[in-house]
Amino acid sequence: MELRGLGRYRLVDRVPGPCPHARYYRAQHEDEPTVETDPQSGQTRGDAPSYLVKLLEPGRGPDAGLRRGQFDHEVRLLKNFNHPCIPTLHASGEQDGVAYMVMDRVDGVSLATLLGHEAGEPRALGREIGVYAMGQLIDAVRHIHSLEYLEDGEPAPLGVVHRDLGPHCIWVSRRGDVILCDFALTRSEWLLPEHDEPDAGTLAYEAPERLLPGASATEKSDMFGLAAILWECLRGERLFQRANDAATRDAIERFDISQPSRRVPGLSPKLGEIVRKNLDRDPERRYLNAYQMLQRLAQAPEAAAAERSRRALAQLVQEAMGLQVESDAQSDPPSDT
Repeated sequence: MELRGLGRYRLVDRVPGPCPHARYYRAQHEDEPTVETDPQSGQTRGDAPSYLVKLLEPGRGPDAGLRRGQFDHEVRLLKNFNHPCIPTLHASGEQDGVAYMVMDRVDGVSLATLLGHEAGEPRALGREIGVYAMGQLIDAVRHIHSLEYLEDGEPAPLGVVHRDLGPHCIWVSRRGDVILCDFALTRSEWLLPEHDEPDAGTLAYEAPERLLPGASATEKSDMFGLAAILWECLRGERLFQRANDAATRDAIERFDISQPSRRVPGLSPKLGEIVRKNLDRDPERRYLNAYQMLQRLAQAPEAAAAERSRRALAQLVQEAMGLQVESDAQSDPPSDT
C-alpha cells in the first residue's frame, strides 16, 4: 500500500532523487499551511513543501541488508552533522515495513542542472560565482571530515569520507544557498564492514588512486572530487566524463593539470594553485585537508565578491526553475559571467 503520511508529515508528491534504491517525496508538516496540487497543470498552490522524505525501497536477498545498513548509517550521520550547508534531519524510523527519513528540502535545482550536465550542454558558472559556490561546499566537506565520536570515553576521528562528491549531489537554493546532499555511500567508523562498498562513487569524479584494485577512498580523494567540480564550474565542460566507463577511466589516468591557467584562462595565481594542487595525481601533493583548501580559496581575489556572487547564483537558480527573478538577485552580477 502506498504511504500517504509519516507521523505528522504528509507526503505531497514524488520527486526525483540521487539514490536509485530510494523514493523521494516532498512533504508538509500537519501544523504548516496545506499545499494543494492542480491535477491538470501539476502546479502547487500555497506555501511550498518544506521537507524532503526519503523512503528505502523494500528489497530482498543480500542487497537488502546492505542497503538498509547504508540507510541507517546515513540517518546516524545526519543526526550528528550540524552545518548550514547540510540538510537537517527532522525525523526517521520505520512505518509499515518501510524505512524513512525526513529532512530539509532544498527549494532549488542541482548543481548538475546549473552546469548543463542533465541537458548535455555543459556551461560555466563564471569565476566569482564558482568560487562562492565552492566555498560553501568545501566548508561542508571540512565539517564532515572533522567529525569526532567518543571511543572508550575519548574523542576520536570518525573518519567520514563522502566518496560520491559530484554536481548530482549538490543542490543550490533559489536564495543562493549551496547544500551538500546524499550520504548514502559515505564511509565512517560507524559503517559496518558488511555494509561497505569500497568502490562506491561516481567514476567521473574519482581520484586516480581509487582506480587501483583494492584502493580505498580518503579525505584526499574527496578533495580531488572537489577540485574536479571546481574545474567544471570554471571551465564549463566535463573534466573526465566520456562516452563510456573505459574512456572515462582513461581520461582520469592520462590527465595532466600542471598548467591550469592554459586550460582555464583568467585564473588568479591563487585559484590556479588550488586547481593544480588538488587535481594532482599524487594525493600527497594535494592540500593537507579541506580546511587548508578553504583557506586558500578565501585568499583568492575571486572570493572578494561573495555577497554579489550569492545574488547572481540565486538568479541562475531562479531562471533554471522558470521563476521570475527576485529583485535582490538582479543587480551587480560578477564581471566574468
